[in-house]
Amino acid sequence: MNISVVIPLFNKAEYIERAVHSVLSQKHPASEIIVVDDGSTDAGASVVEKINSSKVRLLQQANKGVSAARNVGVRAANAEFVAFLDADDVWHDDFLSNIQSLYQTFPDARIFCTGYEFNTVEGKRAAKNQHLLENRGLLKDYFLACCNADLPITSSSVCIAKESLLKVGGFKEGLSLGEDQAVWGSVACQWPIAYDKSVSVMYDLTASSVGQSPSDFEQPSPHIFEFQRLLDDGIVPTELIGSVKYLQHLTVMSSVKSNLLIGNRMKALKLLLTHPLLQWDRYRVAAFFLLIMPKSWIARSYMALKHRR
Repeated sequence: MNISVVIPLFNKAEYIERAVHSVLSQKHPASEIIVVDDGSTDAGASVVEKINSSKVRLLQQANKGVSAARNVGVRAANAEFVAFLDADDVWHDDFLSNIQSLYQTFPDARIFCTGYEFNTVEGKRAAKNQHLLENRGLLKDYFLACCNADLPITSSSVCIAKESLLKVGGFKEGLSLGEDQAVWGSVACQWPIAYDKSVSVMYDLTASSVGQSPSDFEQPSPHIFEFQRLLDDGIVPTELIGSVKYLQHLTVMSSVKSNLLIGNRMKALKLLLTHPLLQWDRYRVAAFFLLIMPKSWIARSYMALKHRR
């Protein structure tokens, strides 16, 4: 199994060397490491140039966004499979070995992923997802696995067949959020996903969450409209339609929550009353009740619901 690794880079000079060295330290070696500098204004590109490895290639472009950077890397990749790593995340040394093992066990799968952990200011914790397999196997319902849980696939814990990725059009350029989820969803509708629960990736929230706040999510993530396109075009298998629609609903409800937390009650109310992708469930009912509650009580209520999942 030959694997090209694509690392999009934008103003992560502090972390990029760590990311690249985590790839170079893999027990199962990567064929190549393609770092795509997306118009960084810091010294990230210079850091990459100083890494002493013939496997590392640096490509540079004007700033076009992470999707465009990933697509450039995919098109430049020479291997049959492409794995992705964000510039501020880290692979454990067994990540590619676990991917290789999945491929040997499930050769018909076109996308392979492993468990991961979050690095937070409080320490590390493994991602939690009650929908996933206890050990390893084929993921039956990607969309259900995205519901009320940490995501089953991140842009640092996945390897995909280059041909399959190109067939679904690569990463959607122009999406402000969820561009990777749109891709995994498209692939999940057409090919098997193999999963190994082994924690093989560190997702560094201390680096990637800088500047993020509830106000960044006032509008539903646009990737749900990519899911709607899959539904409208008849691409979603019949047995997955219900899960896709419920995931769309939960994504809109996440935006409702963000608006409530920052005090945008009218925006929250408008979403609750008019958004066409919403369903009726306990979250929607609770949100109407929270509209009349103090802001501090809203935060406590959402935390209580989260811990009851």
